[in-house]
Amino acid sequence: MTEPSDRASLRAVVRGRVQGVGFRWWVHELARSLELVGQVSNRRDGTVLVMAEGSRAGLEELVEGLWVGPRYAAVTGVEVEWSKPSKRWRRFAIDHG
Repeated sequence: MTEPSDRASLRAVVRGRVQGVGFRWWVHELARSLELVGQVSNRRDGTVLVMAEGSRAGLEELVEGLWVGPRYAAVTGVEVEWSKPSKRWRRFAIDHG
């Protein structure tokens, strides 16, 4: 079975003031509203890692949102890598690890 052409996967690293401002929760809510699956996590270097799969349009909207973030965030950069969906996730989750 082939993957529909509008499905994709992305890995995004968000830089700036993105930890301690509710960024993961905000990404979680946005991704769920866009019917995406994947996860969001804080990284030791102060960035936030977003891994998501779903419709290309939904993912593009997510990337636009990552540049804005929640009220107290100050995003200075978003690095995005696109790939084919891995079907690794069944829902969107916050990694609390």
